[in-house]
Amino acid sequence: MVELAERGHHSAAVERVFAQLGEAIVRSVRERDRQLEELTANVDALRERTEKLAASIDALRERTEGLATSIDALRGKTEELAKAAGELHESVVELRKSLEEEKRKLRQRLEGRVGRLEGLLVERDVADRLAAWFERKAPEYEVIRWFRTGADVLIEGRGVFAAVEITVRPDLEDKEQLKVSMGALENAWGRWPNLLVVWSESGLVPEHVAREADRAGIRIARGPGELKALLDEVASEGGGR
Repeated sequence: MVELAERGHHSAAVERVFAQLGEAIVRSVRERDRQLEELTANVDALRERTEKLAASIDALRERTEGLATSIDALRGKTEELAKAAGELHESVVELRKSLEEEKRKLRQRLEGRVGRLEGLLVERDVADRLAAWFERKAPEYEVIRWFRTGADVLIEGRGVFAAVEITVRPDLEDKEQLKVSMGALENAWGRWPNLLVVWSESGLVPEHVAREADRAGIRIARGPGELKALLDEVASEGGGR
């Protein structure tokens, strides 16, 4: 192109310049178009990735909302379960208390029955021993096994009618039993006892029981010899009514 200009071919030189400039413009436009196409493709890919990411976010949001709903439901069930567990615990505690109370009552009833059985065995044994002793050593007195209201043994002889309550260790209730027996014995035998005796199989007599028995006119015996002495004392005084 310089050579053409030096040679005076200015038109040809200008044409050559415009031709080269056109080629450069075409190459530049093509390069821009290529870059634009690449950019468009990248934008489309980015848009697609963005849409996929948005879809993933929406799905994650739905799962999160579902999980939150499940957590709320689980919290509600947990609260219900905790409430039910508390009620069950209270029921178990009440049941345990009820069972303990029933066990205590059953133990008391059993101990009471065992105590009554032991008392009955003691009463029968003492009555048999008294009958045998008086038959051998004081036949003037008849020992009657009564085992009814207020008295376990009745003794008759020499104008004496005695009511004997047999105990292991006397208490105030035995005194009251003898007092109750007087009316029942009058109905059954046609006369009142003129001697009331509490028999202490153990030989022990609490001081307050001895004091109250003495005030009520009830005597205490700890052995067959002592009982015979009481009978003889009443007989020597005329037997009473």
